[in-house]
Amino acid sequence: MTSALSEAAVTLLTVLAVAGGLAIVGIALGWAGVAGKNRALTVTGAVALFAGGLLVLGWAIVDGTGVRAATVGLIAALLPAPILVGTFLWLGRYRRRPWLVLAFCFGWGACVATAISLGVNTGIAVLLDRNGLDQGLAAVVSAPVIEEIAKLLGPLLVYWTARRHLTGTLDALVYCGLAGAGFAVSENVLYASGTYVLGASLDDAAGIAQVTILVVVRGLATMFAHPLMTGLTAIGLGRAARLPGRKGRQTLWIIGMLLCGMGLHALWNGSSLLGVALDMPALWFALYPAFLAPLFFTMVGAALWLRAADARRTQTALAPLVAAAQISPPELASLASFSRRSAARDWALRWAGKPGEAAMKDFQRAASDVAEQYDLASIGAPWSEQAVHEGVQRMNTARTGYVGRDPRTPPALWDGHRYHVAFPDGQMRAIEPPVQPVMPLPLAPPPPPPAYPVTYA
Repeated sequence: MTSALSEAAVTLLTVLAVAGGLAIVGIALGWAGVAGKNRALTVTGAVALFAGGLLVLGWAIVDGTGVRAATVGLIAALLPAPILVGTFLWLGRYRRRPWLVLAFCFGWGACVATAISLGVNTGIAVLLDRNGLDQGLAAVVSAPVIEEIAKLLGPLLVYWTARRHLTGTLDALVYCGLAGAGFAVSENVLYASGTYVLGASLDDAAGIAQVTILVVVRGLATMFAHPLMTGLTAIGLGRAARLPGRKGRQTLWIIGMLLCGMGLHALWNGSSLLGVALDMPALWFALYPAFLAPLFFTMVGAALWLRAADARRTQTALAPLVAAAQISPPELASLASFSRRSAARDWALRWAGKPGEAAMKDFQRAASDVAEQYDLASIGAPWSEQAVHEGVQRMNTARTGYVGRDPRTPPALWDGHRYHVAFPDGQMRAIEPPVQPVMPLPLAPPPPPPAYPVTYA
């Protein structure tokens, strides 16, 4: 068995070396694409990078389990994938994030991080076996270390080469979460195909039944385990992004939270081994409600808070534009939370139809882009004055899609201090703004009149 493992490890690591060569080419091309703003080069680099990882994974799965088992494993792993990926896309949907960056992070986790981890973990398992130790120890010794590092490398490349797209913790959570989601999907293919082979040794129905159980446990109950572990590292990466020029503190934050992710990963993997050793198979399941589930909901709460803070930051950053008469107080107030943004879109839909709703979305996105540039300037990071001018222009263009469509609202201008409102007599009069800005809210139609006479005492 040792010789077979050794041969498999050598072959796998050889293929991984070839993939590494492709990865170097891919990173170089991708870097050139980012630097030169050439999408074709970026896509070419990413495709070359992911092709190497897929080469390793495809060889390992098909060679180890066969084509039928690999197909079953792929289908089983893809079933929960839309929920997993959609969660992180939803979390970051109000911020303009290039689809290439989002796809790169997911592809990195699914193709590259999984291939690297597979090769290293297989090699460690061979070394443990040669020394008379349990190969399962690789899940505690090497897997937490190499898998967390491998998943982080993709978002780190974004951080190093496209810093403007990773400016805070919410960005880091989205990118690291997608990398973790990609890793989880590919790892589920490996586990599901192997589980099918074990069950199919009895009959095909037993194999499908075993895979179904695996999908319920890994694909539904614990689908967020990998993104959660990588999410701890994302906190460090996001904090580092908010500390430009402070390389020492940036490194401490990233490494410190990476170690936390590794520790959680080791605890998670070790609980199953410890349960087997102590003849307590339920230990792994007990860990989920006792520790992982509370931590997961804590992270969900933190992510939602960060998402809300992103909207509040927009209101703070754009406050000077109110005094400059670039935006009005109600517009600024409508950006302060995502519920208000939704109300503003409903208002635009009510009075200007679908085009008005789309215009309001464009206004909100442009405002977020401008706020991002001001936020970067506030922390001493590089920002673009041209991007600010372009964003303000986009806001002005978007307004034409819904301004003046509500017949109940008189024409008005904001000069930075007062409203100038057109009265029915045709005169423009200056009005002091109210203490609380008036929000554009969807209004329900008045109730119908009663169908019977009303008398009064």
